Amino acid sequence: MTVQKVDVAINVYGKPYQTAVSIWSLMKNSGQHIQHIYLTLEKSQPEGFDEALLRSLLEGLPIIYFKPKFFFGWWEGRRKGLLNKILLYFKDYRYSIRSQYPWENSQSNWLFMMHNDMLFNGDLIGHYLSKIGDSVGIGQVGQCWNCPAHGDLCDGNRYWDYRPSMAELKELYQTRPEGRAVMHGLVQDGKLSWPLPECRLNEHAALINLKLARPLTIPLGSVPPIGLKNSLDNGIPWFQGMTKKGYKMVNESYMPFAKHAWTNDTDCGHASLFDKNMYNREEEMAKYELEKWRE
Repeated sequence: MTVQKVDVAINVYGKPYQTAVSIWSLMKNSGQHIQHIYLTLEKSQPEGFDEALLRSLLEGLPIIYFKPKFFFGWWEGRRKGLLNKILLYFKDYRYSIRSQYPWENSQSNWLFMMHNDMLFNGDLIGHYLSKIGDSVGIGQVGQCWNCPAHGDLCDGNRYWDYRPSMAELKELYQTRPEGRAVMHGLVQDGKLSWPLPECRLNEHAALINLKLARPLTIPLGSVPPIGLKNSLDNGIPWFQGMTKKGYKMVNESYMPFAKHAWTNDTDCGHASLFDKNMYNREEEMAKYELEKWRE
C-alpha cells in the first residue's frame, strides 16, 4: 500500500517548547505520512523568544523555515480581511498571512495545518487521509458553541443541509442578542445566512486537499486565503468561499488523537500570550513533556 505524503504547516509566535512538543509528538505518531514541515516564524515574537533554542529543539526533523516580511498579528485590520484585496496579489504581503507560504510552495497534494500548542497521541494524519475521500478538507467543522442553531437544528455534520434565510437567522439570534456575530454586524440583510457566521474548518488540526483547493484560492483563484480572518475568526472567509463554490468539508474531530492547548483547561492557547506567568508555567510543562517525545 502506497503511503500518501503530506506537508505540514505550522505558524510560530512564541512557545518554543510547546512548538517542539507539537511537532515531535506529531512525528512520533504520523511521521510515516510526513514529507516536509513548513514552520513559519512570525517576524515579530514575544519578548525573550529564542529562535536558536527552537531550532535546536527541532534539530534533525524535515523542517523548512520561513520568516515573512510583515507581521499582522491579531490587529483589527487582519480581522477585517487585511483591508485591501488588491494587496493579496503581492507575494511578500500574501506570504505574511498565516499558512500561505506552505500553501503556495508545498509539493504535496495534502497540507496538514496545525497550531503550535498541540499534543498528539495517535495517527491523526493517517485517520484524516482514510476519511477525507474526495472532499476539499477535513477537521472539526464549526464553532458551534457560539451558534444558536447548535443542537436541534445544526451541527458540524449537518451544516451543509441546514440553510436558513436571513429572516430565520435573525430570529435565531434573538435568543443570543449578545452573540459576537450580532455584535459584528453579520446578522443583517446583505450578509450571508449560509454558511452560518460561525462555520469554518478549525485550523487547530485540519487536512486540506491542495490539489482541489489551491486552484480555487488566491492567487490562482478567487477564494480568499485560508489564513485570512473576518471580524469573527481565522479561516471563515475561505470556508465561505469554498462552500459557495459547492465544496463540502468532512466534519471529523481530532480529539481522539490530539489535545489542543493541553497545558491548560481552557482549550485555548491564546490567553497565555497576555499572561506572562501562565506563559512561563505552560512552557515549563512542555519542557518536561518534551523529553519523552525526543527519546
